[in-house]
Amino acid sequence: MTDSAAINEIMLALKKWTDEKVHSPSLLVSTDNGSFHVAYYAGMGSYDSVPIENYSPLYKSKIEQLFKNGELSVSGRAFTLYPGSDRFKKLIFKKKSS
Repeated sequence: MTDSAAINEIMLALKKWTDEKVHSPSLLVSTDNGSFHVAYYAGMGSYDSVPIENYSPLYKSKIEQLFKNGELSVSGRAFTLYPGSDRFKKLIFKKKSS
């Protein structure tokens, strides 16, 4: 896979994960340490997450770049996925003003 094809695939995934109307999977940032995670519905009313490091390194570098450039912003109040987990906030793409 070429780098541009990989970046396109990553951007499609990020747009899905940051959709405000979609709750699973979701791109999250830990308010405890700033790490990025993908949260997903695990069934029976529970959610879990995986660190972005479980994906290709291109995901982390692209997310860090978008976050640093202000294209991804935090949304909503901090929450935990289960007792004892980090506190997270959902990341969404910043709306472009027209």
